[in-house]
Amino acid sequence: MHYWSAMDMVNGSTAIPRKQALEGELLSAPDATAPASWAAKQQLARLISIWTDTVFEVPVLGWRFGLDPLIGLIPIAGDVASSVVSLYILALAAEMQVPRSTMMRMGLNVAIDYFVGSVPLVGNVFDFAWKANSRNMQLLERSLAAQPSERRRQSVWDWVILLSLIAVLIAILVASIALTVTLIGWMAKVVWH
Repeated sequence: MHYWSAMDMVNGSTAIPRKQALEGELLSAPDATAPASWAAKQQLARLISIWTDTVFEVPVLGWRFGLDPLIGLIPIAGDVASSVVSLYILALAAEMQVPRSTMMRMGLNVAIDYFVGSVPLVGNVFDFAWKANSRNMQLLERSLAAQPSERRRQSVWDWVILLSLIAVLIAILVASIALTVTLIGWMAKVVWH
């Protein structure tokens, strides 16, 4: 397996591999007007992303994976621990005033990683492919690359994801109400007949 040394990562000489960048993403250096503490926190978030998602490489195949799928092999506790670590990047995004819709996308990445990753066997395979922390770092860096005045502006994809998430939540709510009414009706029919 190939791995990056910890010193390379601390010195910033490694970055998220270009082939993992989301299509249309432009990643650049941190905003020069940002507080100095943000740079250190962003570097820590980048290290978390690398170590959890892409630190190891399968020779010949070039598949990258990190500690997240390995930690996920521990039932329940592994997925919870991975999600807690992933929340650091989300908290950093909130501190850096990333648009709420982008933070929703980031939260959705973590939620998908947790819920699908917690399914036995299927979740373990899924953890090797779904790299929530790398995706979230790309979203964070894309947002920070924008001018501070433009940072609050939402992209079309932010709104599509946000509205889709709202639609799914409404559908779940309506389905749960319908199921409850159906079960109450069935129980009433059984009891009174």
